[in-house]
Amino acid sequence: MQRPGGDLLMTMGSINSLALIVQSRPYQDRVARANIDLAMSAAAMDFELHVYFAGPAILQLAAERNSAQALLPPGYRAWSALPELTVTVVYAESVWLDYCRQKDIDLIMPVRSLGIEDMKIAWRQQQHAVVV
Repeated sequence: MQRPGGDLLMTMGSINSLALIVQSRPYQDRVARANIDLAMSAAAMDFELHVYFAGPAILQLAAERNSAQALLPPGYRAWSALPELTVTVVYAESVWLDYCRQKDIDLIMPVRSLGIEDMKIAWRQQQHAVVV
C-alpha cells in the first residue's frame, strides 16, 4: 500500500501500525468525537491505521446523519480525511455492512467486510491496539 508522499508501507504488522477498535455507537454521546480525535492523533504520529468498527459503530460513517443533532462539530466527518493523512484501512463486520446495504445507508469512505472472527485475527496482526 502506498503512503501519502510516495513511500511504501507494509499493511499488516508494520512497526507503526495501530488497530483502532471502535465499539461506541454514534450519536449517543461525545465518545464518537474522541474516537476520531484519537485516530487523527495517530495519523499525525505517522501510524498506519487499521480501524475496526464493531457492530453498529459502523454507523459513525453514515453519510446522511446530521452531526449537529449529536452536538458534534462538522469535523465529525473527519474519518474520511484519514486516508489523506496516513495509510488507512477501515473494516466492519459483514453483518453490519449488509445491514447498511439493505437500508441504503451510504458510508463516507470505503470499508472492507470481515466476519467477527476474521476481524479479531486481523487486529492482532498490528503492532499496537486501542479499544474505544
